[in-house]
Amino acid sequence: MPPQDVILDAQKLIGRLWREKQSPERARILECAGYILSFISAAGLDYRFEDFRQSQNRPSPAEQGTPGTANLRELLARTQGFFNQLLAAPEASNEQGPLRIILDAVDYIASTGELEALREHIRRLGAGAPPRVVAAFGSLGEATAWLERAPEPPSKALVLIDGRYHQAIYLRDLHHRKVIPWPAMEYYLAELVQDVAPVAMASFASHELAEAWLNTQTEPPDRTWVRIAGELHLAVNHANVQCRALYPLSMAAGYAINDEVEPEPPPRE
Repeated sequence: MPPQDVILDAQKLIGRLWREKQSPERARILECAGYILSFISAAGLDYRFEDFRQSQNRPSPAEQGTPGTANLRELLARTQGFFNQLLAAPEASNEQGPLRIILDAVDYIASTGELEALREHIRRLGAGAPPRVVAAFGSLGEATAWLERAPEPPSKALVLIDGRYHQAIYLRDLHHRKVIPWPAMEYYLAELVQDVAPVAMASFASHELAEAWLNTQTEPPDRTWVRIAGELHLAVNHANVQCRALYPLSMAAGYAINDEVEPEPPPRE
């Protein structure tokens, strides 16, 4: 089974374990497991995780992270205990595979020094931050060369090219690598304004003035709305790649997320 499908099966199990009425501790543990799986997938670590699972000599849990990760380390330990109990229960015989995947994922985070990156992933999800990128380039040629040179590239990852989102794709079995445009920001903008009307925090007469303002901010937030010549833009701080960019709301045109279910047509007589 492809590693992406393995992770999907484990995510489905978390959905089945979720209860409408459950203790706060159970909810925290299930959320933690979900965050771990989504982090592995979003960071393009599918192949590395698969290799870790197949390894006979796994590394010991790393002494890693900052003092701020102590609570997360404790939560990982409780998550591991919870799923070990489920694995030992007789009624879990049909869920052995997904349960072991979740336990392997917890072990992977604890053993490979990814705890700080996981904490940032959780923070960004909670803050509703823009889609995370792993690198920024000035041209498609630079991005392609980076992907071709990487000895162990992510299976998929978002990158910026001249401030615009692209996806770097690596299919290990096919020895295929490619960088393609990806509408991550378009869908993000559409979802962002779906329920809450944006409010501009600053206004500028030109794009150049807005860029100058953004680049002089000491520690800008992940995102903030500004107005440029009357048009709303989202000012985004891609802090991990030291890049800041402006995205017009008009980019979202045609990418609205439609959650409504169309009624079935009446039966033909």
